[in-house]
Amino acid sequence: MKTSGKPNKQETPPVAASATPPVGRGPIDRAPLNRTPEEVGNVTIFRTGQFFVHAFGRGPIDRAQPIDQLATINRAPTDGILSQGDGNTTFLERIRWFSVEQKRVVEAQTRLLPQVELINPVQKKEIAIPFLLEGIIVGIILLMSLVVHGYNMFNFPVYEVHEGTFMANAWAILHGQLEPYPYTYDHPPLGWIQIALWSAATGGFSTFGNALNSGRVLMLLFSLGSSVLIYLVANRLSGSRSAALLALVIFSLTTLGITYQREVVLDNIATFWLLLALYFVVVADSRMRFLIFAAVAFAVAVLSRGSFVVFFPAMLYAVWLHATTFQRKFAVLTFCYMAIALSSTFVLYAILKGELLPTGVLPWDHSPHPSLIGELVNPVQQSSEQGTFASSWAVWSRSMLPLMMASAVAVVMNLIGGWQSRMQWLVACFLISYWLFLLLMNTVFQYYVVALLPFLALNVVVAISVPLRRLSSRVGFDLFRTLLLFSMIGALIPASIQAALPVLTTQNATRAQTEALAWVRGNVPQRAVVIVNSYLYADLHDGKKVYPQAHLYWNAAFDPEIHDVLLHDDWNKIDYIVVDQHLLHDIRTLGAPMVVLDQALHHAVLRQEFSTTNGEQQTVVQIYQVVHVPSP
Repeated sequence: MKTSGKPNKQETPPVAASATPPVGRGPIDRAPLNRTPEEVGNVTIFRTGQFFVHAFGRGPIDRAQPIDQLATINRAPTDGILSQGDGNTTFLERIRWFSVEQKRVVEAQTRLLPQVELINPVQKKEIAIPFLLEGIIVGIILLMSLVVHGYNMFNFPVYEVHEGTFMANAWAILHGQLEPYPYTYDHPPLGWIQIALWSAATGGFSTFGNALNSGRVLMLLFSLGSSVLIYLVANRLSGSRSAALLALVIFSLTTLGITYQREVVLDNIATFWLLLALYFVVVADSRMRFLIFAAVAFAVAVLSRGSFVVFFPAMLYAVWLHATTFQRKFAVLTFCYMAIALSSTFVLYAILKGELLPTGVLPWDHSPHPSLIGELVNPVQQSSEQGTFASSWAVWSRSMLPLMMASAVAVVMNLIGGWQSRMQWLVACFLISYWLFLLLMNTVFQYYVVALLPFLALNVVVAISVPLRRLSSRVGFDLFRTLLLFSMIGALIPASIQAALPVLTTQNATRAQTEALAWVRGNVPQRAVVIVNSYLYADLHDGKKVYPQAHLYWNAAFDPEIHDVLLHDDWNKIDYIVVDQHLLHDIRTLGAPMVVLDQALHHAVLRQEFSTTNGEQQTVVQIYQVVHVPSP
């Protein structure tokens, strides 16, 4: 056996291996080969990061000696990799040495595990783009997205009822309640808690003109953050920066995205947190802290928008794919535990409030109260007055039919290609999960498309980039592949902006609602009982002039605290009604619960009317003053 250096003939006291020895291939002891085992003693003759060879001598052991005297204090070896003893090593010391070495090898293997069996693709032959140039290109597209989404966002689209509802809930959070009226478990509250924190941090609801404008600025920030995450996730999944740029363009400049990503809806908030969770998973490289971050982000997404729980199986599959074989079960269990534990706080709140089950299910529960289970069952039983999948699909297909068709073809390609690249199954799983949710839901609003957009983009770019990457690695036409993707980007940008021109040039679709708010503030007494729609609620309860008796028409009809206690089921208690098409539709269709409002409207005179036209849609807001009849 060949070695280097001089033989070490100096007698050394018995030592054990250090708990943290140097890692690497070490020299071999040049002790004479004719030494007896008693003379050789205790020697580590070879060591690497994950392998070692050790020899023990047959030194005498006095078993009558006490254990505390047999054990010796370990010292770190002074000769680098080699550890040598004099043959008098105790039995207890040998056991200790083995345990230390085994622990060291396991830790070394664990540190190397993230580099083993990972499926993150890398475009090996992709044209090298300097980091600065890449940042400039991404920054230009993000700036373009910021301008397109931010321009005219206070005037288009028209303020919707759901926007006013979430802003009213955010106002209630700042005043110590989950909602202005009894909490009905229609949505988890974390979404509008974030809106409330934003409003408090920016100086109130009127910082940007009115409450809904403040919420739309926050949606703009969430949209920009989602665009950044789409680029990062697509880059990681496809292994190509040019494909990631294509995903960024598709997501940021889609016509429906420009419209609905402006609106104050929980889907915009939850989509950001879902993409953040997915990003943590794909960059985790089997590191547990990133998987924990992903579980926390996913729980925030679910607590912001409860329906996002449908993405849980797809997230589990993502964790399974991005963890090494050695850690997969532990990684999945850790993610499940963290995500379920945090998300279940919504259920825990209902249990602590005694509002988990509907009234009458438990023998001692007879008082009417909201119910989490009842709210989950109710949407399946209610009629589809507020929106259907067919009506929403008509709007979606009219605005982005080519993208829908491309995504359908992409899903089929990803399902077929997934037999060789599991990453394709992953992106298809996210999109299919949400499509199934939409098909099974009885009520589907048009803004539900917000959660579809990122996975439409990911499926398209993965379906394109995977075959191009394989062909590029064999044929070597990476320049052509890059030019093809950039050509698609160059074609999509002007086409998307041209399709969005009606959105960008629309003149004041919200003017009627803004003018109605200004008229109420200038002409209606503060103590008046005013019945309004949700988009006026937060502004009438916040600011210099507050209307404490301004109530939502829905609660005036259905909430006993308003209908029976405040109004006493008497239309004569109402002073003003702000009427729009939503209130008129509900009066005509809901019947008995709306009788009080219908009677008040029949005893009222029109004081002011505001209208604006947005393409084929006209918004009309009328303000009526109720003419009171003296009580007998």
